[in-house]
This record gives sequence, structure tokens and C-alpha cells, in this order.
Amino acid sequence: MAEQPSESKAPVTPNPDQIKAFAAWLPTLGQVQPFSFHGIPELFPAVGQPGTLESFFLNAAHQFGFWTSKEGRYDQPMIATVDGVARKGSDYLFYCFQRALNADPEIFFPHRLVDMSIPELDRLFHDDTGRNPLPMWDEHAELIRAYARWFVEHNQTPADLLALANAAERPLQTFLELVGQVPGYAEDPLRKKLMLLAVILENRPERFLRVSDPESGVPIIDYHLQRSALRTGLVEVQDPILREKLVDRRNVSEREEEAVRTATYTAIADLVQRSGLSVAAIDYFFFTNRTRCPEMAEPKCEECPVQTICKQRKDLFQPVHRTTAY
Repeated sequence: MAEQPSESKAPVTPNPDQIKAFAAWLPTLGQVQPFSFHGIPELFPAVGQPGTLESFFLNAAHQFGFWTSKEGRYDQPMIATVDGVARKGSDYLFYCFQRALNADPEIFFPHRLVDMSIPELDRLFHDDTGRNPLPMWDEHAELIRAYARWFVEHNQTPADLLALANAAERPLQTFLELVGQVPGYAEDPLRKKLMLLAVILENRPERFLRVSDPESGVPIIDYHLQRSALRTGLVEVQDPILREKLVDRRNVSEREEEAVRTATYTAIADLVQRSGLSVAAIDYFFFTNRTRCPEMAEPKCEECPVQTICKQRKDLFQPVHRTTAY
């Protein structure tokens, strides 16, 4: 067997001291809470709205790739105008899903999706110019078809998988195992979108997913969280070549992206355990904090609730790498 690289040789490593500092600090803020994915009518279904479960099941599988590149570098986040409002990435996707759900409560049922043509699917995501602005639309379309076929071929529905999970002794673990087989979720070994779906279903007012085993949760590692981990010092870039690429926002290799993401995963898992906060709460804190530590503008460190312990490595950027995982 080949010798495994030691932690000291890893291009990116978790920073134990910084993890401990964040674990002590975050619980004192009193604002680190999960999000309910509810209460914004244009983005999220009303409580009890028909088709809500099916909408979220498909939606979470498509939370990826909301940015454009140019000449081998990150260009800008995806922003498009829909019904007169400019919306960014994930918000744009949520808006399009809710628009379609309001028009047809069964639109996201697998048995309906499997019969829809690519042009029909494409129109669901049109902006005010009549075009679909999703940068990775081909990948989205392929995953929608594969997702629908899986459910039809297995003679199952999202509600069936949810019922099996809720009846299990360890509902969250069972949910991750069952839904982790479905195209759109099966491709990512770190299960970012899968855990996001679990968090949505657990924290919605309907409490779709009954979680009695929160310890089965895994970190939700996306672009925002990697950028936060790098800038705050929760992870340390040991490889000078990789660091230069991150600062320059250049495309990185699959192995380089894996190094950053895996180190961030390990750091956040440790942070969850040490802080006593849930995966959902920590994920939502860093997701909302992205407005103070954005992609395209100077970070507003003076407004940041963790600025006193943050390393403020503002030049660092998330790995620029195309993937359907996040």
C-alpha cells in the first residue's frame, strides 16, 4: 500500500487553535440559529402548500454552479433579473421554483418531470429576457432527467423516502443513506446538497423530517463556507502555489479543490462538535455572513460579529472549480 501523506504534507490543513476560538465565540453571539426556509413568499412555499416537499427535493439538488468564469479565472457571481428584480444565484433558483410551484403544484413530481422535454424544463428558469441564465444548465438538465428516471424506475416518490426515514430508529442517518442514492445527491461524497435538503426538511414549519439523531449530520461545504474558512483562518493553506491560485482566483485542479474542501469539512465538523451548535446553525451563520465578506467587494470587517478573532485574510478566495456538488 502506498504511503499516505501526513497532515504536515497536506496542501491545506485545519487550524485547531482557530477552531477552538470560534467554538468558544459563536455560542456567545445569540444569533447562530437555523433558518426555516419560510416566510419569504416569493422564494419559499407557504406552510402546507401542495407540492412543497417535491419542490424542495428537486431544488436542493440544483444548488450549484452560480458563477461565471473568463479566461481561466473566476469572473462574477450569477445575477439575473426576473419579474423586475435582480436576483443572485440561489435566490434566483428559489424564485423560479416557487413561480413554477404556484402555477402547478405537481410540476416537480418525478412522474411529471420524466415526461417533460428539455425546452419545457428550460423555460422554468427563464429570466425577463426570455433566456435561462444558469451557467451550468446542461448539467442541471441532465440531473433533472436522471433524478426523475430514478424515482420512476424504483417506483418511489420523495414522500416514500421521507416516510422510511421518519420510521427508522435514526431518521437523519437513514435519510442520508436513502436519498444519497438519488441522482443529484449521489455524486458528492461530502453530501453538501443532501445535508442541505435534510436541514430544509427538518427546519421547515411542517417539520417534514423528524431528527432524533443530530449527531448524524455532516457539514454543508459550499463556496461561501470555503471562502469563510480560508479568510478567517479556520484552515491554513500550506502550499504556496495553491495559495497564489486562490488569491488570483484562477481555476484550480480537482485535487486542489478537494484539498481545500476536505480541510474545510474537517474544520467545520470539529467546530460543530466543540461548539455544541448544530450543522444547520453554523451553516446559516456563515451563509448570512457572506454579505459582510462577499465575493466582489471589500469585506466589511468592522461589521462582522467575528472580526475580533478572524485572521482577516481578505485576499483569499474559494477554489474556482466547476462541480455539480455545490
